[in-house]
Amino acid sequence: MLFSAHVVETGPLKALRRKTPQAVDVAGLLSARTGICAPFRKGLIPRPQLAREVMVSCWDDEDALEAFLADHPTGAAFRDGWEMRMELFRAVGVWPGLDAAPIQLAAAAGEQGDGPTVAITIGNAYLRTVVPFLRVNNGLEEQFLESSTAVWGSGFTNLSQLLVGTLSVWESGDAAVEYMKSGAHGAAVDAHFDPKVDPTGHTFVTGGGFFGFRPLSTRGSLGGKNPIPTALLG
Repeated sequence: MLFSAHVVETGPLKALRRKTPQAVDVAGLLSARTGICAPFRKGLIPRPQLAREVMVSCWDDEDALEAFLADHPTGAAFRDGWEMRMELFRAVGVWPGLDAAPIQLAAAAGEQGDGPTVAITIGNAYLRTVVPFLRVNNGLEEQFLESSTAVWGSGFTNLSQLLVGTLSVWESGDAAVEYMKSGAHGAAVDAHFDPKVDPTGHTFVTGGGFFGFRPLSTRGSLGGKNPIPTALLG
């Protein structure tokens, strides 16, 4: 099983019209979610990058991903952007659309070890809690921007699916865990996450979780606002 993250610059209309690939229509695809990026910032209201799209996905294997990038219209759109292929090693909650249990997959992969780590948080938002969610999320984004061990990151959303998530790269697995357990993020977990109530979410989202990945390979780069350099992982 292979996970991948893709970010590409397209255009506002293309991004807003993008249909998320479905597992029943794409050979070897187990799950995919697409959205529009919103760079982390200090401020209550997010500022989406309407021309920058993200896709996080899970595949049977690399052959399935390569075929998708070569032959599928959405794959072709993401082919010329930035891409990272990853192995799951830590999971809390469920990966949207994936039948397999992420916690068991992570346990089979073993510990992260040394080196960079990719973190993805994802879930479906409750409309009734949007305002308090934005207030809490603002503190989390400020904490990320002030962190000396954060390498790169962005939020993303798909309003039609009520999907919200973050994609971030850290110097190490320990650095990502330290961020999650300390400061504004640690306080938010204590105040808004109760696994007895909802093991797949918290006060603001459901049907998702927190996931840590070991990078396997990366290619491409992006410039402009919130750039992704070729040497992201050194």
